[in-house]
Amino acid sequence: MKVAEKDNAVSGLLEEEYRRCRDVLAALSEKAAQYPKGSLHVRKKGYKGKEYAYHYLVTREEGRVVNRHIPEAELPGLQRQLEQRDKCRKEMQAYKKRIAYLEKILKMPRRRGEQKK
Repeated sequence: MKVAEKDNAVSGLLEEEYRRCRDVLAALSEKAAQYPKGSLHVRKKGYKGKEYAYHYLVTREEGRVVNRHIPEAELPGLQRQLEQRDKCRKEMQAYKKRIAYLEKILKMPRRRGEQKK
């Protein structure tokens, strides 16, 4: 079914949804930036017949890989924060796809420096 003319009501709703998605994406990226960066790893060491597990956070700082030891007391809180960060990132991906779809529907020109995904 072809649409002969552009419906102002529908395009207005689509533009409003586009603006809302952009605002939500900006809020989510600010929220994700507040969480710690890096990933949690476990190193196991054996000493006198016992095995000890050491948790550490691996991040990049100025092009270098940095391993920071995480005490056992801080571990649950850090895991929760990393899960929340990953949840935000997943939600951000969904909004980016929705924004790309709305840009295509509204025939908006691509912004300079932005690549297709």
